[in-house]
Amino acid sequence: MLELLFKLQEMPMAPAKRLAEEIGRSTPTVISWLKKLARDKMFLGVKPDLKVHLLGLEIYDFLLDVTNHEALLRIEEFCEKHPYTLYRARVFGGTRHGMLVQFRQPPEALPHLQEAFETMRNSGLIEGVTELPTLQRVYGSTYTRPLLEAWDSERMVWRFDWEQWWNSEIAEPDMQTDGVGSSKTASSRVEIDELDAKILQILTDNARQKNIDIIRKLGLDPREGSTQQRISKRIVKLRQVIDSYRVFINWTYFDVYNTPMVLAKASSDTTRTLIGKLQRGTFPFSSSIRSMPDGFVWYARLPSAHLSELVSLIWRICDSYELLIIDYKHSQTYGLWAETFDQKTGDWKSDWEFCVEEPLRAIGLK
Repeated sequence: MLELLFKLQEMPMAPAKRLAEEIGRSTPTVISWLKKLARDKMFLGVKPDLKVHLLGLEIYDFLLDVTNHEALLRIEEFCEKHPYTLYRARVFGGTRHGMLVQFRQPPEALPHLQEAFETMRNSGLIEGVTELPTLQRVYGSTYTRPLLEAWDSERMVWRFDWEQWWNSEIAEPDMQTDGVGSSKTASSRVEIDELDAKILQILTDNARQKNIDIIRKLGLDPREGSTQQRISKRIVKLRQVIDSYRVFINWTYFDVYNTPMVLAKASSDTTRTLIGKLQRGTFPFSSSIRSMPDGFVWYARLPSAHLSELVSLIWRICDSYELLIIDYKHSQTYGLWAETFDQKTGDWKSDWEFCVEEPLRAIGLK
């Protein structure tokens, strides 16, 4: 079944028939394999990366320094209740113990979120807040997909020569986009309504599903009138707000369970060289990197044997760095919630009560 996972990485939204043609198997075999991979929780679905600015939204990343374990649990509950949470994960490393949190929300709601963090600080839940550059392709990040052909299934190891990779020649990197997705541009906003928001909620949970299944999840009857045609047109329209698709795989099956995040200070030449090498497409692990004025932020997912190689490389090429480990077992990704769209105003809800009052009340703060 490995060849099917390889092909899914390349063609996340291809139908079973096309995947079968690509790997030389019958369509029933591929359908059976997909079901087994999902049943065994090896294949966890396909999720879209949205061009959030086309929806009137932005993504904000924060690193929260948490005071104790009880505070950590309360902040996780805050994220569960917050209507715009996109991702949360526990992080640790050095003197830091806390959470990486990501919100996909209207810009008007940012002051509310910052005020909520200040309330947490005053209540002794957190000691500090660091805003991080968002590692999304629409913000100019470079993203690498895992290359499953680097997995040696007989020896159960990943084959990759770090020294050869770093010393190889590269072309001039594109610092505006990652060469795979698109950079953030000033494109016109796509107007949506309540039905579109509901479709986006379904797609951000799992984009790889048939239109008829989406129709049923909307509570509609696919046999009724022009329902199928109407919803299909909506889905086609919403494709313009999707930047790319990512296959979610349970990487513990492949000995990939270390998730380091590096906050590095480095010269512009070093940063450009590293990004150029990652853009070339030969790095075999999932990662995201974004340049900063004084260096870069680099997140990766890789096995233990290669974690030390990554740290050795960073140590050699950077002026200084901070290494954080993201606890993937205590992480959660959230889809877009349709209730955040206000049909009356035709826009996203951004008032204090909706955005943070209820989440704060849920953890005993006001």
